[in-house]
Amino acid sequence: VALQNRRLRTREASLLRYKRELEIGRNIQANFLPEALPQPPGWEIAARFYPAREVAGDFYDVFSAPGGRIGLAIADVCDKGVAAAMFMALLRSLLRAFVQQYYYRSAQPANVEFESLDYRPGQGGSQLARIDEGALLDAIRLTNAYIGSNHADTHIFATLFFGILDPQSGTLIYANCGHLPPVLRGKDGNEQRLMPTGPAVGLLPDAQFHVQQAQLGPGDLLFMYTDGVTEARNPQGEMFGEARLAALREEHAGEAAETLLAAIESAVRNFIAGGEPTDDLTMLAVKRGE
Repeated sequence: VALQNRRLRTREASLLRYKRELEIGRNIQANFLPEALPQPPGWEIAARFYPAREVAGDFYDVFSAPGGRIGLAIADVCDKGVAAAMFMALLRSLLRAFVQQYYYRSAQPANVEFESLDYRPGQGGSQLARIDEGALLDAIRLTNAYIGSNHADTHIFATLFFGILDPQSGTLIYANCGHLPPVLRGKDGNEQRLMPTGPAVGLLPDAQFHVQQAQLGPGDLLFMYTDGVTEARNPQGEMFGEARLAALREEHAGEAAETLLAAIESAVRNFIAGGEPTDDLTMLAVKRGE
C-alpha cells in the first residue's frame, strides 16, 4: 500500500509539473502576440486568438514599419500542441527579425531605394516604395530557407499570409504562402479573395514566393482567418463552414471590425454548443474608414 501511495504521489507531482510547464509555455507564447494593435488614423485593426489547447500553432502579428507602413501576418502551423507552439514562436521571430533587418540595412545611405512598384497613375495604384516589397519577400524567403535547412526533419510547416499596408493610400502588398485566402470586402458588398502566391513556409527549402497588390478603399474590409473558424464542429459533426462565415460578413457589413469579429466568435461558440474547439481559432480584420 505504501508503495502504491508513493507511486500515486509521484504521478500527481509529475502531472502538476507538466500542467505548470504548459501554463508557463502559454504565458511565453502570449508574449509573442502584439500587446496592442497599431491603429493608423482612419483605420481600425482588430484580432481574435483562442487556442484549442494550452498552447497554439496559430499566430497573428501587427506591427509598425518605417514610413508609416503596417505589417500584417496570420499563420497556421500544420501540427498542434507544444511542437506547433515552438514552431510558431520560431516563425514569428524570424519574420520580425528579417523584416527589421531589411529595413535597417536599406535605410543606410548607400542602400536606400524608393522607386515605385507597379505604379500606374489613374489606375488606383500608389507610389509604393520598392523597399517594402523587398522587406516582404526577403523575410519570407530567408525564413523558409532557414526552416528548410535546419528543421526539415521535423516535417512541420506553416501556411502564412503576410502583407504590408500603406495607410495613406490603402495599398496592400502581400504574399499568401498556402494560407486560406483572406477576403477583401468592398463597401459595395463585392468580395475578392487574395489567393496563394506560393507554398507553405518550411515545405520546400528552395520554394518561390511572389508578391501581389490589392487596394483598400474607404469602407473596405480585409478579413483574415485560420481554418479553426470554418472547421469548427457542432455535436453532430457538422462544420461551421464558409457559407455561415459569409452570411455573418453580410449581416455585419458596414459595422466596425471589432463588431464583426465579436459576432463571428459568438456564432462559432454557439455552434459548437459548449464543446471544446478542435483547432485554434484566429482572426484578423482591417477596416478603412469611410
